[in-house]
Amino acid sequence: MLFEFGVLFLSLLNLAAIWLVYDYPNQFFWTMGIFAAVLLFGMKGISGKFRFFVLPFFLTLGTVLLLPLIDSPAEAKAFIVLSVGVFYLAVLGSHRLGRYGQDKTAKAMMNLATITALFCWFTALLGWYLNLALSVWIIMLAFALVVFLVSFQSFFDNQLAINRHQRIIYSIFLAYLMAGTIWMQDFWPFGYLTTGVIALIIYYSAWDLIRGYFQEKLTIKKIIFNSIFLAGSVLLILLSAKWYPAV
Repeated sequence: MLFEFGVLFLSLLNLAAIWLVYDYPNQFFWTMGIFAAVLLFGMKGISGKFRFFVLPFFLTLGTVLLLPLIDSPAEAKAFIVLSVGVFYLAVLGSHRLGRYGQDKTAKAMMNLATITALFCWFTALLGWYLNLALSVWIIMLAFALVVFLVSFQSFFDNQLAINRHQRIIYSIFLAYLMAGTIWMQDFWPFGYLTTGVIALIIYYSAWDLIRGYFQEKLTIKKIIFNSIFLAGSVLLILLSAKWYPAV
């Protein structure tokens, strides 16, 4: 089932909220506050659990934070449409998981939304950091908080055979990993998009290994593949990226 009226309704509200903030940024807090309240109870009604609110909300907020950094209005509007499509999949996945926790298609939808949300947050936070000249410790703390919350929710969505304590520990590990990654990237002569994509690749590699381990799918072959994917992807991006002079 790929259509549900409640899912479509929330997605249209999501589109309206993002578009309003994009056109009227001074109304950010009112718009996002009202949308968050509607989304919270809407997700409860659709999925049966309040916890499914986390991912679509962070996806929406990450999209809103990233939009001002996109120079072209046409590209910004295209990005809004794409983000709403991913939002729809996140809400639909929540609806399906609320009915049947082992729905593999729903888990795939949620995982796609997780990676998309983190891409928005990573690039947006790095972009605002570079534009506003914030302290690196502030951006590290923001990264850690977002990664912790989204990862904790992701472990729930994937129905991993771990208890609450383990979910907290592994979410903290990923948060610490990404905070350290951002500290290291602060010395790199690259733009926010390059560093954001590389941060996402590092996160995905670690997250996928944790998920594979608790799904009993982690093998030496998978570890080698993930290592080659990580090194190859990062190297390719760095070789093709524009280098900025250090100041």
